[in-house]
Amino acid sequence: MKIEDHFLRDDNRFKQLIKNSFDMIVLMDCSGIQHYVSESCEKILGYKQEELIGIPVIEKMIHSEDQELTKKGFIDIIENKANGGTQYRHLHKNGSWVYLEAYGTNQLDNPVIKSVVLNVRDVTERKNVEQIIKKNELRLKELNAAKDKLFSIIAHDLRSPFNGILGFSELLIKSTKDFEVSESEKYLGIINSSAKNTLILLDNLLNWAKTQTGQIIYKPEKINLASIVKEVLEISSSIAKIKNITLNYIQPDAIEVYTDLNMLKIVLRNLISNAIKFTNLNGTIEVSTIQNQNNIEITVSDNGIGMDEETLNKLFKINTTLKTAGTASEKGSGLGLILCKEFVEKQNGKISVESKLGIGSDFRFTLPLN
Repeated sequence: MKIEDHFLRDDNRFKQLIKNSFDMIVLMDCSGIQHYVSESCEKILGYKQEELIGIPVIEKMIHSEDQELTKKGFIDIIENKANGGTQYRHLHKNGSWVYLEAYGTNQLDNPVIKSVVLNVRDVTERKNVEQIIKKNELRLKELNAAKDKLFSIIAHDLRSPFNGILGFSELLIKSTKDFEVSESEKYLGIINSSAKNTLILLDNLLNWAKTQTGQIIYKPEKINLASIVKEVLEISSSIAKIKNITLNYIQPDAIEVYTDLNMLKIVLRNLISNAIKFTNLNGTIEVSTIQNQNNIEITVSDNGIGMDEETLNKLFKINTTLKTAGTASEKGSGLGLILCKEFVEKQNGKISVESKLGIGSDFRFTLPLN
């Protein structure tokens, strides 16, 4: 066999290896212009070879967020500081982004190659798996934090009211004959209030647990807002009466909202219950509504003790500890507000709060009109 034939056969074999490789071989000059791209570019990026030749690939084809990192990697190869190993997003011909990983060597001084040689691999699938793993890890941390929160509520917040109920009921049982009627009524009122607050907390625990396991399904329907607000205020009035708190509803014209009835009741009940908890004796709580073009804004306002910035930043977060006693030493876990946020956002609404220490708080949330 002639030497020329031997080299020709090796050359053809090399070309076939490059052609059928899953990786992409790229030759670039010192300014980052590509002057050779292997045929596998079409499998990876959708472009034919000639479409990628002679262009400044970093500026034209690489995601803007990855350009600085890619430039640094290229300069390191030029200066022989490293052999690459850079990950970046490259534009696919169909408009999507492909994650690539490039390893390079500086062969500019090689009289035959005279290029920076890059071996480029599609790592999109790997990156997607990594992102899924990160999301799952984050979700696992959130679930663990939620579990710890749940156990804390069960161990402390749910147990404390029962201690009060048992203590006062035992006192009444043992000393009924020693109490005046008014005194007995006072203790019975405390027992009743504690039982109602405990029931609200228990309901919140059950509803929150259902949201975490996907057992609560969003079922929107057209609902007359005024009738629901009145119903929840009526239910809340017995607790408000203990502190002689006035509940007002600034009723607008008839408004229909497109919402889940149970979720709306839970949100309103928790916001009003929270306002009662942090409002002083003889205070006032007001529910008002404003109709906008695409949604309805509902506000629960109180003239209670308000909150400082540190407390505001802890609201609506399952992984933060928020244990603030009410004006009558009511216990709470913050779970009701977390539930409010989940239910409002599940209905494509938003919830926010404004508060000033010593003045009061305004909790606002929106619901779609249709």
